[in-house]
Amino acid sequence: MRRPHNARRPRIALLGALALGGCVVFDPELYQQNAAGITLSDRCENPSSVPLVQPALQRVVQVDTAGLGDQYREFAACTGSDLPGNEGFFAVNMHPGETWHFHIDPVTPDADPAIYVLPVCTTLQCSTAGASDLCGAGRSEHFSFRPVTDGVHLIGIDSKVRGGAAYAVTVVRPVCGNGTIEHGEPCDDARPQSEVECERCHKVLSRAMASEAGVANDDYVNAMVLRPAAGAPLQMFPVTGTVGGCDLDMFSFDAAEGDTITATVTPRNGATCPAGLSLSMLRSDIATPPALTDVPVAVPGAMVTMTDGCPTVTLPRAARAATWFLQVTVRPAPTVEFPYTLTVDARRP
Repeated sequence: MRRPHNARRPRIALLGALALGGCVVFDPELYQQNAAGITLSDRCENPSSVPLVQPALQRVVQVDTAGLGDQYREFAACTGSDLPGNEGFFAVNMHPGETWHFHIDPVTPDADPAIYVLPVCTTLQCSTAGASDLCGAGRSEHFSFRPVTDGVHLIGIDSKVRGGAAYAVTVVRPVCGNGTIEHGEPCDDARPQSEVECERCHKVLSRAMASEAGVANDDYVNAMVLRPAAGAPLQMFPVTGTVGGCDLDMFSFDAAEGDTITATVTPRNGATCPAGLSLSMLRSDIATPPALTDVPVAVPGAMVTMTDGCPTVTLPRAARAATWFLQVTVRPAPTVEFPYTLTVDARRP
């Protein structure tokens, strides 16, 4: 579930209300204290010339791309869609093992932002797992990211709309286990919450028909863990959710070498599966599960079939033990949210 968006809400009021859907933000007073402006760099080839933003925990910066140009059309590969607008860059010094969260809110009406992370200034380092461009004109974008390399990373501010625009960009480094549920964290292991099981700041769904609603799970960093209670096997294990608008849902689970994995999305509450509904299977490339910190990749051999517009993805045999991911999304976005049941089965054939 991705947090709701409202293109017409006043900027400061919006920023103060982002506690919905797991995107826990600051209050307006904190925004006013910390929202300093920076001048973005027009180019990214020389990281030393790109302004460095290095918050201890969280910082909001005001940026404007109006005086910049469209220098890098190739960075559309970072998001998977054309980005004809002006782009600019700032830098953040990152280290493996850290989590970073980026939230960009348009200040210019009807601006259509995109944001991506680059370890170096080349499309070879692009990854849709380190980018966000889902929500459309006048709406915010946000995503979490875990670096795999050490040092300066470039943050690109781009747009689907030609020309430039002003934005407020939140940069957060949430710390898992410090007892505070920070912006970008679904939960924190050291801050118990009623009826919430938390593992390395991932929400765990352990009961059949448990719901993903309530916190964001729209990237691999915040994927909800599927693990039946009391060590029960992951066989015909159902959970519920809703997807729509600029939403997508991600879930993770562990499966052993040789397992057959099947996952199916079916409608709830009398709904029908909408056009454009998809279910994708991804896998952690770290050999020993669990590997919730690893960027997942597409799974060779996973087969998708459709029944009445509802997808089933099947992997006949897992090549190795791993952490696996399932992504539920609808493109183009439906006007009404789609309520679904996701059923996951992992067992020896």
